[in-house]
Amino acid sequence: MNYRHIYHAGIFADVVKHVVLVELVLAMQRKDKGFCYLDTHAGIGRYDLRSVEAQKTLEHEEGILKVLKAEHAPEGLRRYLSIVEEANNALDSRLRGNDVRRPREGGDPAFQFYPGSPCIAQSLLRPQDRMILNELHPEDVQTLKQEFKRDAQVSIHQRDAYEFLQAVLPPAEKRGLILIDPAYEKTDELERLLESLQKVLKKFSNGVYAIWLPIKDQSYQDFYKNLKTHISQEMLIAELTLVDVPEQAFGLIGCAMIIVNPPFQLKENLQPQLEWLWDIWTNSANGKVKIDIL
Repeated sequence: MNYRHIYHAGIFADVVKHVVLVELVLAMQRKDKGFCYLDTHAGIGRYDLRSVEAQKTLEHEEGILKVLKAEHAPEGLRRYLSIVEEANNALDSRLRGNDVRRPREGGDPAFQFYPGSPCIAQSLLRPQDRMILNELHPEDVQTLKQEFKRDAQVSIHQRDAYEFLQAVLPPAEKRGLILIDPAYEKTDELERLLESLQKVLKKFSNGVYAIWLPIKDQSYQDFYKNLKTHISQEMLIAELTLVDVPEQAFGLIGCAMIIVNPPFQLKENLQPQLEWLWDIWTNSANGKVKIDIL
C-alpha cells in the first residue's frame, strides 16, 4: 500500500496498458448491450506530470511524451492519443494558474496531465455502460472520489483488490471488463492473483480479464506456466520489451497484458500499434513485441 503511481505515470508500460485497454473497451462496445468496467487498483484517476513526485523520475518523458512527439501513428492508436490530449485540453483554465509548476527546460508546455485507466475508460463509456473502481490507499481513494464525484455512472470502493472482485462479480449486466493492475509490492502477489482469478472465473466465466504484468527478468515466464496449468479459458498475451530479457532482474524493461477471454481480432488490432510504439522507444534490434495465444 506504499506504492504511489504518480512517480511512474506516463511511463512506457502505462502507454502499453492503456492502448490495450482502449481496444478492449471498444471491443466490448461492439454490442449495444451495456457492460461494466471494473478496476481493481484504480489509483487517483488523473496524474499531474508537473507534480514534485513525477518530476523526480521524469519517466513520462521517455514514455508518453515520445509518443506524442512522434509522427505517423497507426490509425488504431489515434483514439488513445486523442484521449490523452483531451485530458489536457478539457481541464478548466484555473488548473493552469500561477501555482502550477512550469515544465523544466525542454519540456512540453502544453502537456501536463496523464489520464489513468479510470479516466481513459470513463471517456469511452456509453450511457448504458458503468464503472466500478477500487483503490485501497487511503489518500489516493479520496482523490479518486473527488475526481468522479459528479459521475453517476461511477461507484468507488476501498478494500483489498481480491476481496473486491469476489464481492462485485458477476456484474448485473452479465458483461464485464476487469482490469487487474497490482503494484507487485508483495512477494506473494502473483500467487494471490492466480488464486483470485480461479475463484472469480467460477463465478463469472465469460468476463474479459486484463492483467498487467511487469517484466524485469525471465521469471515472468513462470507465471505464464501457472496460468496455463490452472486456467482453462483462452488467454492472449500482448508483450513488449525494450531490451532482451536478462536472467537476473535489471529494472523494468518490459510489460505484458494477459487477456482472459480475448475479444475477436484483438491481436490483429494491437499488432501494428505495439510495433509502432516499440519502434518509437527503441534504437536497436533488442527487445520485441509478441502477441499470441498463451
